[in-house]
Amino acid sequence: MARGTVLGRLGWKIGEVAEITAETPKVSSIAIDVPDWQGHLAGQHVDVRLTAEDGYQAQRSYSIASAPEDRRVTITVERLDDGEVSPYLVGELSARDKIELRGPIGGFFVWRAPGDRPLLLIAGGSGVVPLMAMIRHRAAARDRTPVRLLYSSRTFE
Repeated sequence: MARGTVLGRLGWKIGEVAEITAETPKVSSIAIDVPDWQGHLAGQHVDVRLTAEDGYQAQRSYSIASAPEDRRVTITVERLDDGEVSPYLVGELSARDKIELRGPIGGFFVWRAPGDRPLLLIAGGSGVVPLMAMIRHRAAARDRTPVRLLYSSRTFE
């Protein structure tokens, strides 16, 4: 399991956006520097919370796209036009902005290198994000486990 206690992992932390990469017109990867990050496993997610000036809060869960070996936490977000959080993350957020995170969360769908058998990963749409973390972890660990990714998307973007 990732380093740290459950209570420590589930408290809200303030991270700083280091970099935003537009993957498609509707999808961005957001790399976040999180002080005292306890580490994560490939396949886990974080909760992101936004707080408006009037105190209203909205939060959503996003899979972590970065490998556990990466010093930054990267989430890949698809903008949903009627969403409360994703339009801000994809269209408004900028480098050096602060963002609230809680996690890492989840331990049932994780993968650790080295693998002991071939890895078959199947995803559709934004469900590919935790699988990206697994593939990146495999590469960072220089693991030679055979891997195959089957991916489907409704559009080319």
